[in-house]
Amino acid sequence: MASIWLFVAGRWKAFRYVFRGMWMMFREPSFMVQSGLTVLTGISGYFMHFSALDWALFAMAWGLILTTETLNTSIERLADRVESGYDEAIRDVKDLAAGGVGWAATTGLVLYIILIIKHI
Repeated sequence: MASIWLFVAGRWKAFRYVFRGMWMMFREPSFMVQSGLTVLTGISGYFMHFSALDWALFAMAWGLILTTETLNTSIERLADRVESGYDEAIRDVKDLAAGGVGWAATTGLVLYIILIIKHI
């Protein structure tokens, strides 16, 4: 029993880092916009009476979008730390990370349109 407690206690610090990272994202303007859109589309899903499968797809899509937004922000911060001035390679890295968010958002939009059409 003591070994289980030591395992859990040792992992608590890792969870603190996870929650700190999640909390940090809520102060990012782009994440606030994405979170607001999540709430708005979620409200519309409630009024359209999404099924359990619809909610699961919705949650997966928004999870993907918010995750890529988080990764994009971390890449941008690291790139800015590595090179504070303009650099073509850094610009490409940042654009690629932003493109990942774009792909995730496009996927979420297509899914949402499909769900709307299904319920109309």
